[in-house]
Amino acid sequence: MKVYLPREFDRDNMYSFIDQVLDSDLSPRDLHLDFDFTRLKFIKPVGVTVLSNLIGRLHKNGVNVIFTYTNPNPKNKYCPMAFLDDSMFFKHYLNESLSSTASLRPTTRPLENVTCEKSYNYLEDTMAWLAGKLRISKESLGDIKTCLSEVFNNIKDHSYENTGSVFIQQYPSMDTVMVAISDFGVGIPKSIQQQRPSLNDADALKLAVQQGFTTKSTPRNRGAGLDILLHNVVENNKGNVYIHSNHGILSSTAHGDGMKITCSNTRGYYPGTLLEIEFRTDTIEIIEEEFEWD
Repeated sequence: MKVYLPREFDRDNMYSFIDQVLDSDLSPRDLHLDFDFTRLKFIKPVGVTVLSNLIGRLHKNGVNVIFTYTNPNPKNKYCPMAFLDDSMFFKHYLNESLSSTASLRPTTRPLENVTCEKSYNYLEDTMAWLAGKLRISKESLGDIKTCLSEVFNNIKDHSYENTGSVFIQQYPSMDTVMVAISDFGVGIPKSIQQQRPSLNDADALKLAVQQGFTTKSTPRNRGAGLDILLHNVVENNKGNVYIHSNHGILSSTAHGDGMKITCSNTRGYYPGTLLEIEFRTDTIEIIEEEFEWD
């Protein structure tokens, strides 16, 4: 069965693609799927992680996934195939890049499937990379690291999944960094509705970002969680956070000295949780590096 990637693969254009791959019960529509990239003209970080999650889910269900594509144009940095090749997407799934010249771009981290157990080392490496890019100390990125760590905690706590697909891209001309993280677990709303069955998906997401809320009976995560993500990225950094889980969407943007949170239910369904986190690099509080002397 052939499935064409959308012309523009982002959070707004992913629904039809997912629907072509998974049925209403979230089962694969075929045991042999051909992902055709020939119509693709543009892909955002969230598109990369959604695509990765889909392939991972299909592989778990024994589906044979093949790719149809045109050769990337390495000389055109806007070529989506070259972008995916340089992001190590094809090396990840085909064990080799499409082009012999494919290499990671200075403004991106490679696509990775990160388990909760390995998230600490992943974030350590990522903060070191970003600190080098911005020429600041790793200590200056402490709040960013903390909130991303909480995202991985919530993947494990809410989705009952242990792995998230992560892709990170810096936009130097806009002073921003985009972090896309997604998983294909049960989704935050379904996890919360086990305790609060009267809530719809949007209201469940709104509850999930409240300080101190947890679906766990133990206090390990109590007082921490997605509220830290909004506080650090939106309120402090003046960035943006977008969460789509099941039929619920939560969007948080800076508003004066605080933030504005908008929740809504959508007809489009995401089988898990998708986060698009955009933080600013020009509002990071610079902390001088601490040195230890013998």
